[in-house]
Formats: sequence, C-alpha cells, structure tokens
Amino acid sequence: MSGTYHEKPARALGAEIEKGALDPRELTEYFLARIEADPFSPRIFTHVLTTRARAEAAAAAERAKRGLRRSPLDGVPITYKDLFDTKGCETTAGSKLLIGNMPARDAVLVENLARAGLVTLAKTTMTELAFSGLGLNPHFGTPPNPFDETCERAPGGSSSGAGVALARGLCAASIGTDTGGSVRIPASWNGLTGLKTTAGRISLQGTVPLSPSLDTAGPLTKDVKDAALIFALMAGVKTPDLSHPRKRDTHVLIARGIGFEDLSPGIGEAVEHALRLFSKRGIHIKEVKLPVLDEMNALTWQAPNLLAAEAYALWGEAIEKAPEKMFAPVLKRFRMGKGPDSAALGAKWKRREELRRLYLEETAGYDAVLLPTVSLSPPPIDGLMEDDAAYGKANVSALRNTTLGNQLGLSAITLPVGKDALGLPVGLMAMRAPQGEERLLRLGRCLESVLHP
Repeated sequence: MSGTYHEKPARALGAEIEKGALDPRELTEYFLARIEADPFSPRIFTHVLTTRARAEAAAAAERAKRGLRRSPLDGVPITYKDLFDTKGCETTAGSKLLIGNMPARDAVLVENLARAGLVTLAKTTMTELAFSGLGLNPHFGTPPNPFDETCERAPGGSSSGAGVALARGLCAASIGTDTGGSVRIPASWNGLTGLKTTAGRISLQGTVPLSPSLDTAGPLTKDVKDAALIFALMAGVKTPDLSHPRKRDTHVLIARGIGFEDLSPGIGEAVEHALRLFSKRGIHIKEVKLPVLDEMNALTWQAPNLLAAEAYALWGEAIEKAPEKMFAPVLKRFRMGKGPDSAALGAKWKRREELRRLYLEETAGYDAVLLPTVSLSPPPIDGLMEDDAAYGKANVSALRNTTLGNQLGLSAITLPVGKDALGLPVGLMAMRAPQGEERLLRLGRCLESVLHP
C-alpha cells in the first residue's frame, strides 16, 4: 500500500498494522509529508501536532510489536476540529476571541481516542465558534472545496478543515461537531460519510460550546464501516453490528416537502437515482409529506431564534467587548439571539418539544427518513466574503435540511450518492430516532452496499 495510504479507509490501515505489514511511524510520517506538501495546508489546519503525533506513533508501533494493540485503529492518524482541547496546544474554535486559550488537558473525546491508540495528527480550521454552515473564516483560513480546481468554492462548515483534510488525503479520518449540520454539510460537499450523533451520546467535556442543548460530536470518514468503528471508540461502546438487514425488511420514508424544495441543479437527480436503486434492490420506500418538517423549518428560522439565543447567552459578553474581531456575517448571526422576548422564546421551546414528539409518532415503524443532505451546491467563496445578504441566503440554504435533525433531536448520517450538475458531490441523509446510532449505521451500511456493490 506504500504511496497510497491516503486512499485507504482507516480500518484497512489498522489491519495492515495488525498484520505487521505497516509501521505506525511510517504511516504518520506519510501523512505529515502530505500535509507539508499541500499548498492549502495553512488554510486547512490551525496546528500540525508533529511532536505529539510522532510520539504517539512510536508508542503504537511498540504496542503492535508486542501484540498489545488497543483497538483496530491503534496507530492510525486522525485530525480534530479546533474546538476540541488538546493538552498544551491552543484551542481557538476559529475565533480571535480565544487566541491564547491553552488547555491543561485533552477533551474527553480526544482522551478516549488517544487511549484507543489513534494518533493525534493535527487540528483543523473551522467557522468562528462553529456558527455557520458554509465554512468561511477570513481570520484562520478557508480551505477551498477540493472538487473544483477552477473556482474556489465553500468547503462546508463549520467543520470545514475536517472535511477538506480527509478529502485531500491528509489524514485517515476527521472528528468534527454538529450543532446544525456541521459534520454532515462538509461531509456531503466533500464526498464523505458523516455521522451526527444524538446530543449527549458522546461527551463534550473539554469542547468549546455553541449551543449545549444541540451540540454533538461525530466522525467524517471514507465509509460507514469507518464511521461505526470511530463512533464506538468515541462513545465507549461495542462496535455496531453492520451485517446487512434483509432488503425486504427495510422500510424507509422519503420526506417530500421542504427537504426536496429549491435544490441546486443535479442534486435532485442524484438523490432520485439513489432512491431508484434502493427500490430495485427490494428496500421498501414510502413517499410522504411530513408537515412537521415544514413547521420545524419555519420555527427554526423565525425570531426569536432558539440556537442564537443560547449561543448569545454563552458568548454575548465576550463578543460585545471586541466585536471587531469577528467576521461580520457570523457576528450578525450571534446577535440574532440578543435580547429575545422571554415569553416568545419559552413558547417556541415548548412547540419544538411538541414537534419532536409528533415527528417520532409519524415516523414510528420505519428505519429512517431520507432526504437530500444539503439543498445547495457549494457556492463560490468570493461571492460570499463581501456580501452579507448573499452569505446569509447561502448559509440558510446550506443548513436548511441538516438542522432539522438537530432541532428534532435525532441521529443522522450522510452518504455520498453522486454528483450535481457541476460535478460536485451530493449527499443523501438518513435520520433516525434519538439514541439510534447503532441501527442507523447498520442501515447506512445497507444503503451504501446498494450504491457501491
């Protein structure tokens, strides 16, 4: 595999280490060299943890030699979004407000994966304080989408560097967070698998928060099997059984309505092609309108904004002391949560809980609800940096479908299903009930096997 390590899924690299055919030190040096050679690395990474990576790789090599590997991914290098604390390395969350924030210990999630032997390779760029679905950051760098060499397009956010790092072959997997789509959007736009976990399923201790009631962590990977392995290590649970359910026993809902509206050219065609393949292979598909999704979408974007209110409560004081340190469109989004009417906010919170219950009632008995992950193709970066109105419109479009899963409290996964009219990746999202990650991953593997036999 020498010279092609970046093309392999993480578990294949781990298997080569297990067989003694691959030294973790060689693998780590391979990725460090690719990072060094990539011209976009300064826009993809905030910190490359060379010393730590080499030390962890050496320890992994010694364990492999002694037959003491800690997990199937022991010795495999991964990256972390720069809002997870890493001991002795600055955590900025992409914001000038946090320059000099030096944690004394790793985030619990980082500790868990390091304990399983994964090599901490680097920290990736992101939207300021994780508050945008586009992935633009004029202060720390915006990595361009790797699927268009003629026009720099948005990478997807807020886990922008996480998606681009994996898509460009600079790591074996990436870890991001998802409050409104921040794992799934960059995964979709970069042709990857991305898992949104249920809020509270994975510890976020030592992670810079945005909206504690909605924040989640999840992996961006090359496929579902890698996502399942990494999820299990993150959550401290047994690796999910991915043996295929019988196709004729699999029942999914296609949520016509808001999720299929105003799609960029080619997205609908790619998704419909995937749905036809599923049907031909015996998966039961029922097309329905779910008005609850349309109402949740309206509730999400109408003032007062629940997410913005929670985010401003956390960050408002620090922001208002130095608003000039923030990218104007992100600052504007935070200020949407400034001084909301408490009675209106309470009523909206109550209605969201009612909609969550209603959604679970209407989708009970089905394995998942399917819809396009992102309605929008990655827009050109230049058209967004200086135009607040264009930025705001694109941001809402990018987040529209994914944020439904967060507001409804669901687990969700995105899978690559083809290309749009511009030749850019398209994702299909499957949403399942809260705490349903294991069954969701099993379903994801079933769908993936149809798409890529």
